[in-house]
Amino acid sequence: MIYLLRLLEEEKKSPEELKDLKKRLISFGLQREYGLPIKDVEASSTGSLYLRNHEEIHLSTTQTKGLLGVSLSSCPVGIDAEYRRPGNPYVEKKILGEKEEFWYQRMQNKDEALLKYFTLKEAYGKAIGTGLSYDFRNTGFYFGENGIESDLKEAQFYFLDYCQEFIISLCVLCRKRRQNSLEIVKFILP
Repeated sequence: MIYLLRLLEEEKKSPEELKDLKKRLISFGLQREYGLPIKDVEASSTGSLYLRNHEEIHLSTTQTKGLLGVSLSSCPVGIDAEYRRPGNPYVEKKILGEKEEFWYQRMQNKDEALLKYFTLKEAYGKAIGTGLSYDFRNTGFYFGENGIESDLKEAQFYFLDYCQEFIISLCVLCRKRRQNSLEIVKFILP
């Protein structure tokens, strides 16, 4: 299950307010899906959130300008969102493998493609529990007619079309491939 909270530009939030909103969004999802309170959420040494005494439930969060997101799953999961913006040559060199670089140079909208690569790879890093410390050049993604193709056979990847302002990617690590298994709740807090 995915919960997304759209933050309006005119509603500037302090870091403390954003942290509180993220906790409320996690709490809402945990209560709605599993009947669990927020007190069961803890952070690992890498900053990844997990549920104490509920290893069967996997949790991932994301935050970018104007959006908070939470994903809950019975499989390891990672979610990442980025606000659409111009690409960064440093990021390009840091995350693209050789084959990806070849295809990337031939893409018409390089800014969007770079954000797609980045969010897919960060979502994967979150799902495997390494976050940004993962060497993103070790994964390969290809955008084909059948959607996202990857050399990571144990993972399923999705782009979420929630809002034109964001690129949102999800990675789910499951042994069995699920068909149409995504359920998204668009939830706006007052």
